[in-house]
Amino acid sequence: MRPLFLLFSAAVLLGCTSCLRTSTVVRVKKDGTGTITSRYHFSPETLAMMEQLGNLGDALGGAQGARPAVGGPDVALLQDLAKPDETSLKEDAAGFGEGVRYAKHEAGKDDDGWEGYTVVYEFEDIRKVRIDQQSIPGKAKEFAKAAGEDAKPAETGSITFDLKGDVLTIKSGFAKAGMGEFVDPEQLDQAKQMGMKPSDSIKMAAGMTKDMRVGYFVRIDGGIAETNATHVTGDLITLSDADMSKVLADPDLGVFIDKVATDPKAVTPEQQKELLGKLEAMAVETKEEVTVKLK
Repeated sequence: MRPLFLLFSAAVLLGCTSCLRTSTVVRVKKDGTGTITSRYHFSPETLAMMEQLGNLGDALGGAQGARPAVGGPDVALLQDLAKPDETSLKEDAAGFGEGVRYAKHEAGKDDDGWEGYTVVYEFEDIRKVRIDQQSIPGKAKEFAKAAGEDAKPAETGSITFDLKGDVLTIKSGFAKAGMGEFVDPEQLDQAKQMGMKPSDSIKMAAGMTKDMRVGYFVRIDGGIAETNATHVTGDLITLSDADMSKVLADPDLGVFIDKVATDPKAVTPEQQKELLGKLEAMAVETKEEVTVKLK
């Protein structure tokens, strides 16, 4: 889901101390139909920075916004991230899979007053739904592409589904993707070049992600009869839920990052999964396949 973190990085580079909260909930009925509800909320600091950058883009490039001369994102697009139009959201439906269609969206604030919006998509066949780095909102895809983050189907960090009778199978790549979805290798390289331990660089990033949260969930409409999912509350299955500042400040993560930076080949997939289970501010499904018997 790296394009989402590109938005965070843009704010951090400009001194913004918090960025966004996003959650995606796939609601599945027993017949395979359902909805995808995505919520995106931006901190007041981020919105102010977006407005300043957007105004700068307009000033430099006129009504069409400033286009970088050689690569780089169009900063004027930032103005549209928190308030996408219906047209862009309808186009985004394809990013969730074949047959997914836009249903509605609504602007609003979360419980802490962060502004943003909720968008709902509908689907007829859960087996055709895919959540990956194409599943990003509004103008974010254009912004990511301009910054060199092409939204191609991800090999890791993706969610796909299968349904046979009353058994839903959720295939999750989050555990396989691991911390690569959250930690930028280039940032670690820069830290080493500056003589810093990679863990110190991660701690610095933690200070700039205050209140940032990212989550992916599956809700079973009608209830769960049986499942091997690790994180289940009622009819809700958590595939990934991270409080980013706390995750990045976790000492277990720091030790792991330093070990990876010193000798990447010494770190096994099993050790990575073990780490994911230790991080107190992060719940992640470590099974690559979760089965759910529907009521």
